[in-house]
Amino acid sequence: MYIDKHYPFEMIPLKYPLTSFSDFLDFQTLSIHYNQIYKGYIDELNKNLQDLKNLQTLSLDEILFNENFIPTTKRTKTIHAASGAYNHQIIFESMTPNPIVQISPKLKMAIEKKYQSLNNFYQEFKKACLNLNGCGFVFLVCDKDGKVAIEQVLGNKTTVKANLCPIFGIDMFEHAYYLKYKNDKKTYVEQWLKYICFEYANNEYEECLKAIELNKKQEPKF
Repeated sequence: MYIDKHYPFEMIPLKYPLTSFSDFLDFQTLSIHYNQIYKGYIDELNKNLQDLKNLQTLSLDEILFNENFIPTTKRTKTIHAASGAYNHQIIFESMTPNPIVQISPKLKMAIEKKYQSLNNFYQEFKKACLNLNGCGFVFLVCDKDGKVAIEQVLGNKTTVKANLCPIFGIDMFEHAYYLKYKNDKKTYVEQWLKYICFEYANNEYEECLKAIELNKKQEPKF
């Protein structure tokens, strides 16, 4: 997930045109979301990091995990921008207009172990989206043991400090759907589930598992 990127941060290039989801999301919604909201987070983050030399070599994950190193006068704005950039990276990668890649056997097994079946998982994911208390994001995450779970994130929080690795996620802020769906969040979520990019999700799960193994090898032996 672009973990080697650092200041000055750039927007991730989209792997699809903004007109690709005409039956799911309109061009105007995607354009505002990507070119204004996501870009706004990136611009704000770079602006806040201009004078913070000690943070300019850190990735988004590292900035979010080490927020105590940010001066208190800049901490709130910097973390807000970093969180927004981090979450939007994930949600734009989580969608594809051509969902031809299937879920990997390994990820499928992990989901079925937790939720019994893919269909049950989709129902639980939808429920988590609709029951979110306010605006935020819903992610499928992987914990330090390689187990997956659905995680609700309120506002511009992230899963970083909880040591949860995001596999894919959906944006439940109104800017992500309101122009097309108004208050019909149920239809928005149901449509979104048809366009999950499992090529991305499969890879993210593999990267999470690799990171877990690496951490185990680096743990001190007594």
